[in-house]
Amino acid sequence: MNELFTSIKKALKSAKTALIVSHVDPDGDSIGSMNALAILLSEMGISVDHYSQDGVPHIYHFLPASELVKTKIPANRRYDLLIAVDASDRKRLGEKIKPREIAKLIINIDHHPDNTNYGDINYVAKASSTAELIYHLIKGLKLKIDNKIAENLYVALITDTGNYRYENTSMETFAMAMDLLKAGVNTHAITTKIYDTRTLAGVRIFAAALATLEITSDRAVAWAVVTKEMMEKYQAKSDDLVGLIDQIRAIDSVEVAILFRQDGDKVKVNFRSKAKINVSEVARRFGGGGHVRAAGATIAADLPTAKRLVLTEVEKYIKASKYLV
Repeated sequence: MNELFTSIKKALKSAKTALIVSHVDPDGDSIGSMNALAILLSEMGISVDHYSQDGVPHIYHFLPASELVKTKIPANRRYDLLIAVDASDRKRLGEKIKPREIAKLIINIDHHPDNTNYGDINYVAKASSTAELIYHLIKGLKLKIDNKIAENLYVALITDTGNYRYENTSMETFAMAMDLLKAGVNTHAITTKIYDTRTLAGVRIFAAALATLEITSDRAVAWAVVTKEMMEKYQAKSDDLVGLIDQIRAIDSVEVAILFRQDGDKVKVNFRSKAKINVSEVARRFGGGGHVRAAGATIAADLPTAKRLVLTEVEKYIKASKYLV
């Protein structure tokens, strides 16, 4: 790890400009990690842009540096360095970004087990979150974590661990959290904004989606649907759906929860499992990926077809004992 950190330090010292990129449909880990790095590099004297193809979900607008996130990059702009955060492969950065055309060097920082190591420097390791890797990088480089960086890292940490509920939570996770609290993080204010604040549209789309809930006869798999018409009716946005799939997984008998969401002529599918099924394997079957307990994919098909394909594949994986974990 020391050799890796030395390589990253050398790249940062020689860079005058940098672009930090989150993955599409960004979550708390992606946004928090991106913002934290943007603040850090700016404090180091590097001219930084940070980019998210889909912008910043409303729930994370309060985070320092979120207001500076770009959704467009000038066509003629080139950077010394591009840092991809929390993206397991090049496609997860979005179709509008072509890293090799806009940056001299690519650093890939990620904790997903299916990462394709697409960077010139790949900082890919097992951790609760990408934020945890960035935290160790900052510590390894002996740099300071100020309150703005800490707040972003803390939100990234709690959202990817389910506020310390998921099995990816470790002793190192709590040690990191303790250090971030020392930097001035207000845990009550943050958890209130993340977990106890919801838009009226969010409440209504939850109710509408849960009304579509279906479950297999053995009650092991449950799924719900969000259509374009439902989103338009309640004037809901994609970030209003955050946490919906967790409500489905919470059903006592359910092992696999699935959320189907229409997105133009495609269907976005989110998977969650409780204890036995590696849903990243299922998602990979459809060109997606993720974690053992949380994964996603996008299917170029209409909603009935996507449902049929996915439910068939999930049933197959449940029956195949080699995919039990």
